[in-house]
Amino acid sequence: MNLSLPSEYMFQNYVTVFVQGHMLQGFLNGMFLSTVITVLTVLFCSISSFIIQRNRNSFSNFTYKYLLAGMIAPFSFIPAIKLLQLLHMGSNFSGLIMVDLAGQIPFSILLYVGFMKGIPRELDEASVVEGCGPIRLFFQIIFPLLRPVISTNIVLTFTAIWNDFGNVLFLVPKTSMWTMPMSVFNFKGLHSYNYGLVCAFIVIALIPVLIIYLIAQRYIVSGMTAGAVKG
Repeated sequence: MNLSLPSEYMFQNYVTVFVQGHMLQGFLNGMFLSTVITVLTVLFCSISSFIIQRNRNSFSNFTYKYLLAGMIAPFSFIPAIKLLQLLHMGSNFSGLIMVDLAGQIPFSILLYVGFMKGIPRELDEASVVEGCGPIRLFFQIIFPLLRPVISTNIVLTFTAIWNDFGNVLFLVPKTSMWTMPMSVFNFKGLHSYNYGLVCAFIVIALIPVLIIYLIAQRYIVSGMTAGAVKG
């Protein structure tokens, strides 16, 4: 195997991948899950972090530490599967969304709380004096200031969910609910002899993550370093 450009470009491989690999279904499933979980993560974690950071009492401190414990607590698939079955959420996307969302919360909370420490409280006080309620205060004053950390959170969350393999493997019972990693895994098993087809499948699977990264790349480092330093 030589590291060199191909001697012949086989664009027909991409057509074959879409036809034989059922890529469109996996692509749509992955886009749906990644988009929904990313939006929910940004909304829930930013609002929760604002409340935690601005209310420095014993309950907020306990909640913050409890959520951060999720970064080191091991995940067990058997209880998760049983719980989803009891809640009748094991045969649809809602169960997978809840599990993936819970997995993204700890690190996202850490990012937002650390970043919000650099936003002066005087902005809150001035907004309240001007007649802003809590919801308007957050979405009109605080939320726009979170653009760097939100961009970082979007890239990291979307990438993690798009590339998720373990949760889909163990928690998704239907092949019609498979996302791109499972589709690639299944396709590779069927066409392991043909690296051209497998690589074409992988290239298409990389495109959404690459686009998201290129759009938000200038905010990623600033968002992470700001949260780390202020935290």
